[in-house]
Amino acid sequence: MPNDASAVPTDTSHPRMALPRNGPSLYEQVYDSLLDAICGGALRPGDRINQDELAARLEVSRQPVTQALTVLKTQDFVQDAGRRGLVVAPLDKGFFAALYQLREALDPMAARLAARRSASLSAPAGRRLLAQGLAALEAGSVATLTRADMAFHMWIYEAAANPLLTGMLRLYWHHLRRAMLVVVGPAHDRGLVWEQHAAILEAVLDGNDSLAEKLSLQHIQGAAERVMQTFPE
Repeated sequence: MPNDASAVPTDTSHPRMALPRNGPSLYEQVYDSLLDAICGGALRPGDRINQDELAARLEVSRQPVTQALTVLKTQDFVQDAGRRGLVVAPLDKGFFAALYQLREALDPMAARLAARRSASLSAPAGRRLLAQGLAALEAGSVATLTRADMAFHMWIYEAAANPLLTGMLRLYWHHLRRAMLVVVGPAHDRGLVWEQHAAILEAVLDGNDSLAEKLSLQHIQGAAERVMQTFPE
């Protein structure tokens, strides 16, 4: 393929495509930073978004900040608030109830599909994520624990080898991170969560798809009940 940017392709039946860049773009870096700030609690529900201030803090121009916020708005992480402009979206109990309903359908399916691929999975990688979660549990950091929780579930989704499932649930897990900072349960509940993770992991690695599906459903139903009981009105 010619590298001359002025070269015009002779076949005009196909639109011109740009070569991919190495590494994330500036917009992607800004998006990731803002998303992490929102999900990690640095930007809290209801906080006003000042684009100039964010651009200065991130040491970028206003344009990638505007681009990132446009996407975050479509994903319900920020929203319009009249004269206040953009604010971090509040935590909505109905939204998270719907999200857990979705997970009750998709997480068990992911566990079942992952178990059917047990021969191709890396058991050490799965157990390493489990160990990281137990270490976070011992340390007591809620933010670290939520990241470990997300990493474990993302491993299951990716093990299922369904890219549509993985992409959808990765987005919703970022919303869950926000909720977990507010409604995370007492220490004994957190320990139960990781006991359930361990059981799901072993069922997946053993190739027991029916047990993996059953344990995953029980895990999600229990999580939904705990979150909805403690969710602020």
